[in-house]
Amino acid sequence: MPIPSVVCRTLGPIVRSVLAVGGLMLMAAQAPAQQAFVTLNGDLKKEAWWVIAEFHPFTTEVRGIPANQIRKSWCKATEFRKDLIPKELLFENGADVMKGADMSFAIEGRFDGAATKQIAVVGVFQECAGPKGRFMLVVDQPAGEKPKMRFVDAVRTNRQFAALSKDKRGKLVLWGCMECDGYSVLKWDRKKNRFEWEPDPLEQ
Repeated sequence: MPIPSVVCRTLGPIVRSVLAVGGLMLMAAQAPAQQAFVTLNGDLKKEAWWVIAEFHPFTTEVRGIPANQIRKSWCKATEFRKDLIPKELLFENGADVMKGADMSFAIEGRFDGAATKQIAVVGVFQECAGPKGRFMLVVDQPAGEKPKMRFVDAVRTNRQFAALSKDKRGKLVLWGCMECDGYSVLKWDRKKNRFEWEPDPLEQ
């Protein structure tokens, strides 16, 4: 027997509501399998987000270089990208905080003075045994050739946030935070033909 039109009009919203709830339940069931790249372990009202942030790497290579070639003990390594971090953490009052501080997660340049273009990136790694930490990587980007790792610095830590900038001399500056004085400057030593950290002026 045909269903009256009044009943159909009544059932329509109910069916749509049931489908919507079902969709939300399905998304909730799938969520644990897709862990967020960033989780916060603390109160944003009391601490800056980069202090309480924990990052969860999910890729096995960085700029075409396998994680286990960067460090044999690594199983995962993911470079930081703004599209992986919630916008509400990176923006305040509509302004990009990192951009305002001249910081970035990746910077291109010729940091050793050579003709080959290079890129420096920062990110989070996870060892196969479990421990995590942050890394900085400088990679050659020769045209038409495979990328080549030139420098890597990595440290195990529960505070994995890192960012990059350039100083007035064009040298790379590695930051472990924003709005602080915790930074290190990377220089190219022509005599030794390698990258190394400049001495901390406070320790000299």
